Amino acid sequence: MSIPSSFNNSVTYFEAVLKFFSRYSWIYRTSNANCLLSIDSMPLDFKRYFLSISNRELNLFPLIQENVGDCPASLTRFRQELDMLTPKNINDFVYRTHFKVAQKARNQKGISAKKMLEIKNLSRHVNDHCAETQVFVDLGAGLGYLSQALYELKPNSLILGLETDKSRVEKARQRCVSYLPPAAIKSVVYQQHFINADSSSYINALASELAMDNGCSEVMRISIIGLHACADLSINAMLLFLKMSKVQCLHIMPCCYHKLELRAHINGDIDHITNFPLSSALLNSIQTINQNVFLNRPFLRLACQQTSSHWDRDRTVESHEEHGHRMYMRGLAEAVLNTSEIVKPKKHISFTPKYPITMFELRSRFQLFSKESGMSIEWNSKHEEKFVELSLKYPGTEGPRLAEALTCLQTSMQKLCENLVLLDRLCYLEELAARQNIPIKAQYKTLLDEKISPRCQVLVAQKILVKTL
Repeated sequence: MSIPSSFNNSVTYFEAVLKFFSRYSWIYRTSNANCLLSIDSMPLDFKRYFLSISNRELNLFPLIQENVGDCPASLTRFRQELDMLTPKNINDFVYRTHFKVAQKARNQKGISAKKMLEIKNLSRHVNDHCAETQVFVDLGAGLGYLSQALYELKPNSLILGLETDKSRVEKARQRCVSYLPPAAIKSVVYQQHFINADSSSYINALASELAMDNGCSEVMRISIIGLHACADLSINAMLLFLKMSKVQCLHIMPCCYHKLELRAHINGDIDHITNFPLSSALLNSIQTINQNVFLNRPFLRLACQQTSSHWDRDRTVESHEEHGHRMYMRGLAEAVLNTSEIVKPKKHISFTPKYPITMFELRSRFQLFSKESGMSIEWNSKHEEKFVELSLKYPGTEGPRLAEALTCLQTSMQKLCENLVLLDRLCYLEELAARQNIPIKAQYKTLLDEKISPRCQVLVAQKILVKTL
């Protein structure tokens, strides 16, 4: 992720992006379960456009460099601004691996083709860039896939896998015994540990113990690695990279931004998130523009959705109709509730869009529950009154079509949202390093085609050794 060439620095870029988000926050500020709030906020010319366009135009719209023909000036401006603010697809991913995967080896059973490529490419990348590393620390090691793939490439590796889930630690140990040579039992070890910014002493002690068990008296160079570094894990990895003097390299692939720790939730729209925003550059830009941007959990959820590369140019009318109908129905179910109720979709209900949408269909697809007791409750006449009111506002197919239009607009913005999140982290890492007088080189590299793996960025950071005279 990067700054487009038309911007001189991160501050001017952040300010331009935040102003854009402020104008269009209605697209993402609430969850899609509450999509009627967003549809209600959609400008009239947007609604008219999306209710009138062809299926081909709908399929092309999120591909912001494609020509969609005539559209209102407001939508043309929306797409032009997105095009200016969103880094271009260079497709300069490091390992150009085809998605076709040969017959799986015995130790790859149960691993999806997508995950196999992620493991293969990240392990190759780490192997290519960390030749002098003595101990690799695999954060969020899971079942040990990454560390075991790295060991196969580099059999003299010492690898410490840390994982919060005890059952996964046990399975990783079993896989190590089953699939790696006997020597690996001493050099690839897994421990249960919840990783945070204060884990440095624990990691140093385990790394030293691992090295001594393998005949190495002192650990001088450690690399921190991680695949699918969910939520706050990648931020903690950055902090450990700077805090631990023996850690020279960081190679971490972040994901699941919407699972970042939440400190407070206010009025349904405003979330105070522990590790976002992080950088002074972004925080100062937010203060400078002094506008509501709503960098909340729905924003982070959009940032980690599928990219526009997954928006199918050939998606059928029926496919759009089904998705829009499902989303709108969920929005209707949420909109008719009172504050003491929650609703959940019923399981194993076949789905075929039918018009007009009726209260009977809503009742058949969703179950009401009391928020306080958790017990199921029945739909009543008050729910039906609200339903009738909403049905008059969006008659026939209008509601589902506008729900799909909202998805289209969100897909158009997804990459820009993710770029803001990742660039904020990069700026934060560079700011912290500068304050601590630690010379580093840090950047994101693309390891996979985003059509295969949407979270395809690896944060690569290395401490620069300063030679003294």
